[in-house]
Amino acid sequence: MKKVSKILLLLAVAGIMSSCLQSGIDITVNKDGSGELVQTFKVQREYMAFMNMGESSSDPNMINRDQLEQMAGIMGEGVVLKKIIPSPADNIYAGYEAVYSFSDITKLKTSPTPMTTPGETGDDSDWITFDFAKGNTARLTVISQESEEEMMEESEEEWESSEPSAEEQAQIDQMKQIYRTMHFWFKIHFNGSITNTNALYSDKSAITIMDMSFEKIVENDDLFKKLTSEGESDLEKIRGDLEKAGVKVDDSDNIEVSFR
Repeated sequence: MKKVSKILLLLAVAGIMSSCLQSGIDITVNKDGSGELVQTFKVQREYMAFMNMGESSSDPNMINRDQLEQMAGIMGEGVVLKKIIPSPADNIYAGYEAVYSFSDITKLKTSPTPMTTPGETGDDSDWITFDFAKGNTARLTVISQESEEEMMEESEEEWESSEPSAEEQAQIDQMKQIYRTMHFWFKIHFNGSITNTNALYSDKSAITIMDMSFEKIVENDDLFKKLTSEGESDLEKIRGDLEKAGVKVDDSDNIEVSFR
């Protein structure tokens, strides 16, 4: 799933727009292929004015029901916005959890990257889709829609290490403060027990496609520079360092999970 690797570049270029942001997707799948998708979006309240791009907002948690309902239609046939759970007023994070239901996961499409949503570009390669087989032991396949052209472009990029200048180091130190509280995740939970999977990160009833908290990453100068450089695209070269920092990114082409 090379599409997941693009999160590294997106985080690098997002800058302050994604600072102090916590965003994730949790999908729960039932044995009949139905389920629930929870999209979490939270930002520290002191950054809300910037996130609103100077526009006033009457909602303290930046909830736009019309947009969230529109997203249900974008994500696929049978997807319905069930409820919106706002962040408590006394929480340092403003935001919400948008809870969607779906009747057939094979008609669901979503994106692993928190700064993009399916349908923004009209490009199918931005989507992750699913295949599903019912049975006493159900089987889910997570499919990346990335095009071969994109994969070739990414594979040609290389990371070049160099000592930063004093000015560059000052910028790096500033970026560390911006990124420190960032957290992004994409997880799939199963209403049953997993019997077999090729996922890199799994437990008895869930797999993790991405779980990236920057708190430990910013403490590793070399790893942080690689993640925030447009040149680094080979996830395998830094996977060990990422795992030591508690970061999980599974970029397998197709992830299969059997559960019952």
